[in-house]
Amino acid sequence: MSLNSTDFVLMGDLNSTTYAAVLGIEGVIGIIVNVAVLLMTLYQRKSWNQPSTIFFTSLLLSNLIIALWYFMSSIAVGAEEWIFGNTFKEKNASCLILGYMFWNGGMIIVATLAALSFDRFLFVVKPYLHKRFMRPRVALILIIGVWLLCSLINTTPFYGFGVYRYQSRSGICSPSYEASGFFYVLYLVVVYSIIYFVIAFTSIWTFCFTRRFIQNQVEIVGSSVYESRRKRLFGIFGYMLLSYVIALLPSYITGIISMFYQLPANVHLGTVVANGSFIISNPIIQSYFRPEIVTVIKNLWNKIRNT
Repeated sequence: MSLNSTDFVLMGDLNSTTYAAVLGIEGVIGIIVNVAVLLMTLYQRKSWNQPSTIFFTSLLLSNLIIALWYFMSSIAVGAEEWIFGNTFKEKNASCLILGYMFWNGGMIIVATLAALSFDRFLFVVKPYLHKRFMRPRVALILIIGVWLLCSLINTTPFYGFGVYRYQSRSGICSPSYEASGFFYVLYLVVVYSIIYFVIAFTSIWTFCFTRRFIQNQVEIVGSSVYESRRKRLFGIFGYMLLSYVIALLPSYITGIISMFYQLPANVHLGTVVANGSFIISNPIIQSYFRPEIVTVIKNLWNKIRNT
């Protein structure tokens, strides 16, 4: 089984039919649910004035990019070769673009989560500063900056620093840690460490502040119905972050191990399938917690019942 295939043909004893079906199902469901929640967001014009809506929309758009990658990859895996292009040059170009889409979409997601965590931190811990600073225009500029910065960071493989290529063991186009070298991996570790530090720092501060505030209020006024709010501290951001960690944890573990030991192809494919769970769970979590989307769903359901 070659890792340096130049003919873009799937090699090995992989069950391509089953794997292509799983990728295709995740891609189609991901596209449907993200488009549905995005349309509900666009329908509720009043929510456009909320900075959080801009952050949530950024997540939906980046999810759509990755869902499209899953769908196109399922076609290539099912065909057992990279079929996007006629010549080697065309296939290589399309492979680079798909690999870039996948990696860039993932970085945009985690960077948007960092921006969302910072927005929640200001809203809870510094509400006056949030009201003064975090306006829709500022949130939009912040998200545009996130997209531009991530898009720029992930172009380095086009200049020889890092590698996007066809993985003959799995039939997909993605970054190759083995071919990229130690310094590129270190570069990614530094970038993601900064992003995760922002998420961890703001989330822990927000959680501790809110928990301490509730405890102080209970001590002053006694037991109250508002005490049940401590059960909701996790909230929408917490559930999205938890689903993201669960989806990516297998990928990080296998990525570290593969730097020192060559793992079977099925292990890598399992991590790809696990990663796809976030692009499906994220819009579902949003639709459950965001009041404006809940209102749209209830109105649609009432219309269906009345017809």
